[in-house]
Amino acid sequence: MDLDKAIGILPNSGPVFWGIGLVVGFPLLFIILSELIHQFDRLGHPIASTLRNIRNLLLPTLALQVLLAQVVELDPAGLTMKIVYTVAWIFVIHTGLSLIKDVVFASAAAGSWQARVPKLLLDLARTILVLIGGAIVLSTVWEANLTNLAAALGVGSIVIGLALQEPMGNVFAGMALLFERPLALGDWITVEGTTGKVIEINWRSVHIKTSSRDVRIVPNSSLYKGSFSNLSRPDTRRTEVVELGFSHDDPPNKVKEVILETLAGTAGVLVDPAPVVRTFAYGDFSINYRVLFSVASQDAVPAVRDDFMTRFWYAASRHGLNVAYRIQTQNAFDQQHKIKTEELLRSFPQFAAKDASEKSQVSSRAVLKKYAGGERVISEGDHLQGLHLILKGHAALSVRDRCGIDQEIARAGKGEYFGEQAIVSSQSSDISVTALEDLEVLVLDPETLNVLIDELPRLAREIGGLMDIRRKAAQSARKLGAPAR
Repeated sequence: MDLDKAIGILPNSGPVFWGIGLVVGFPLLFIILSELIHQFDRLGHPIASTLRNIRNLLLPTLALQVLLAQVVELDPAGLTMKIVYTVAWIFVIHTGLSLIKDVVFASAAAGSWQARVPKLLLDLARTILVLIGGAIVLSTVWEANLTNLAAALGVGSIVIGLALQEPMGNVFAGMALLFERPLALGDWITVEGTTGKVIEINWRSVHIKTSSRDVRIVPNSSLYKGSFSNLSRPDTRRTEVVELGFSHDDPPNKVKEVILETLAGTAGVLVDPAPVVRTFAYGDFSINYRVLFSVASQDAVPAVRDDFMTRFWYAASRHGLNVAYRIQTQNAFDQQHKIKTEELLRSFPQFAAKDASEKSQVSSRAVLKKYAGGERVISEGDHLQGLHLILKGHAALSVRDRCGIDQEIARAGKGEYFGEQAIVSSQSSDISVTALEDLEVLVLDPETLNVLIDELPRLAREIGGLMDIRRKAAQSARKLGAPAR
């Protein structure tokens, strides 16, 4: 074959070369993209979804375009090719937007500017880019006159605007909220009597998830025109207000002391700002107190409030505080308390040798106390009030190691006791005791305990042996966490 003949067939060989390239290149690219998708899926990288769009949408469309234009050699100005070009442009725009979303926003670290960009702004930017892409397709593929098209759309937009006045009002209100940014995803707001967490902000409305787990949808125009409270601004800390009423016979300073002590032991109550208790009203049947304490966020308010209210019932009972409605029944309660104490004291075998009159004298000096689960009964260094006889529940005994971490050394349950060091005058506790569940104890003061020990040698030996065992366990636990030398 001479050169002239070779040159003569080259133009006619174009479709063959394109066909061979299509047959070889398309499967090869498909396999490469599939492998990349598999690798990124395994790593959990968001770009896998963009690669999947390229493989499933863009690559087949481009292959079809090459087939029709270069192999079949259809007229580029024909209707079929224009449709193919238009579909290809649509997939290119879709893939490009997906790539920007996955690379820039989906993989953004928490707290970065990408993570703080509102969804409404992303939707707005996506719409603008789609309109620009649509204009390019109309101009280049369909050779449309954009000036005439804009004029036609201008007239039509007036009619559409009148028909969609309210929805468009929500859209522009949403844009105003976007630029002003009075709220963001995750904020707790109160609007029209409903309090909830913002879970979505879109073109038309804001979605609020309430504490009862239902979702309230508030139109953007209502938020823009009306008023609402953002409970997460200027910071996420929330101050809760609780009102309590107690008898006129309870000294206000004592009431405040017990409330503040309970707040100090309630998990989730912040020390900054410090809790405050104020006497704000004298009612007909009670003195009313207002309790203010802060928590880290609105999410924590229900649990912390419940924990405080639960713990305070036990604290008020232990300190003899009288809720207003109990004033008229307190004397009857005291009498029942004395009878119950005598009965409970008989259940301890340590007092089996005491006769009835002596038991009555002991029980008259015993104090029944109740603690909530998780409440600290005794802390290291506290002055011991007496021997604590467990009537119900379990308690954990612990000490702090050299790193300041609590190490449990023992547990005590019904029929057992703690605070045995009270036999030593003015003894402070060298361990901490925490109620593991609702705990009821009888507390014998040191004076009564010493009288019992003098009269019951067996009780003295038992307490002495227990003190020695717990002291050794405490010494071993304190050595834990010691720094290496």
